Amino acid sequence: MATRALEDLFVDRLKQLERFRKSLEGASGRKIILVAAAAGMGKSWLLRRFAQEAEARGAANVLVDFSDGQAYDVLTLVRRFRDDLGPTHFNRLTATINEATAPRLVIADQGDGRAAAPAVSFDGAQLGDVRIGEVAGRNIIKDNLFVVQADNPLLLQAIEDRVTQVFFECLAAIVTATPVLFLFDSYERTSQEGERWVSNAADRWIQRELLARINDGRLTNTVVVLAGRRLPAFDAAWAKVVGDLPIELFTVDDVAEYLRRNRRLASLTDAEVQTLYNAVQGNPQLLGIIGDNLERSAMQGAPDDDW
Repeated sequence: MATRALEDLFVDRLKQLERFRKSLEGASGRKIILVAAAAGMGKSWLLRRFAQEAEARGAANVLVDFSDGQAYDVLTLVRRFRDDLGPTHFNRLTATINEATAPRLVIADQGDGRAAAPAVSFDGAQLGDVRIGEVAGRNIIKDNLFVVQADNPLLLQAIEDRVTQVFFECLAAIVTATPVLFLFDSYERTSQEGERWVSNAADRWIQRELLARINDGRLTNTVVVLAGRRLPAFDAAWAKVVGDLPIELFTVDDVAEYLRRNRRLASLTDAEVQTLYNAVQGNPQLLGIIGDNLERSAMQGAPDDDW
């Protein structure tokens, strides 16, 4: 079966798309979009569609799916943003990360006048062949890909604060030229507990740094979409920038349109459509699975004109 463009299989999300476009184009103040819905409702599909809309308008975008198995801390997040938004814009950030993570040997005194075995620490020093500012082609500074290790939590916080500051300074230069879109999928995984919202490191940084800058006006021309089975709560202080974007179940008319037009099953009768609707109860994921199977069966049963 030929690969179909994403918009060819998209149905009934025109309202959501229109609201998203207004946010991205600056016609709406809702710059933080919340998409909370149960499993199978098409959240991931909608985010992919948003990314496609952004690309069509020349907007920079990054999509992070927290179900990918990656453990996201501050450094992992900003590295991901940098790589997706374009490393050439973030040379200062990469240099700052290298300075914060480059190892050095530390000889510790055991207290009896004897030197302990050398240990490697990471505090911004330079060692060996780690060259801060090394260029890896096309004027992109090479990341040494080390991690921050600090026994002192104050030192770790200072490093993260410095990395964060430089990241947003680099981002500010991008948003003067083009909108930037951050898409976060499976956001429920940024809570450490299932019953109540307990932020992990990724959610704390996203809320306190990225979203807070949008809310107080320090970061402009930027849209963030949080999608998940459940999301953190935002109080009245966020009312001007936060917008809920609900996803409803498909209606029987949506099912008919999807199967007949998008899946090329024009021969389906109203009774057959109603039967299929009753089976999926408007769930987009189930409808997609049925649509795949029906379309495949129809193509296998059709005569092959190439023979």
